[in-house]
Amino acid sequence: MILYAEKLHKKFPGIHILKGISLEVQKGETVAIMGKSGEGKSTLLHLLGTLDTPTSGTLRICGKEPTSSTLSTLRNQHIGFIFQAYHLLEDFTTLDNVLMPLKIGRIQGSDAKKRALTLLQAVGLESREKILAKFLSGGEKQRAAIARALINQPDLILADEPTGNLDQTHSLEIQKLLLSMAKESNTALIVVTHDEEFAKQCDRLLFLKEGRIYNQQRDLL
Repeated sequence: MILYAEKLHKKFPGIHILKGISLEVQKGETVAIMGKSGEGKSTLLHLLGTLDTPTSGTLRICGKEPTSSTLSTLRNQHIGFIFQAYHLLEDFTTLDNVLMPLKIGRIQGSDAKKRALTLLQAVGLESREKILAKFLSGGEKQRAAIARALINQPDLILADEPTGNLDQTHSLEIQKLLLSMAKESNTALIVVTHDEEFAKQCDRLLFLKEGRIYNQQRDLL
């Protein structure tokens, strides 16, 4: 099992946003989470990715519980993040952006570069490797972000509205790319999205409403 979450709660002053979320995700499984804006989808993704800590509950990634001393290593070795806003380093090349997680993990050299170039080819950016990120189009930035998320060969990819800023053509390209690469690399994928057609292509479709997860729509949208 790649991810195990049991009774996760998250409280902020004056609001109880997540109320006992339990979720299990297997290797190679793709899971979509939908719900109205403000329901806590991004908050949940941040908890699952150890970018934030739950108020209470249990979380294990690849059988390991995150601790203050293991958080950075756990994220770097097992989790790949894809954000709606890309979060590329604008004044670095496309190749450098893809390589960044390996540099943080102190893995460098020819093997690292070869892996990055292979991923850039897979996402159709082999001709853009030396271009600064700030000169890439929105679709190219998102494809670079996907390559970056996969560079460490993570067990789990977490994607927060990965097609939210894209036009329909680029959106469909990114959807196809994410799902196919998750299957090809046997990587678990959890994606938060408002795109119902995208969500239906995943192995499982879950709905978040009033802090709880449901397996059926139940008039949520």
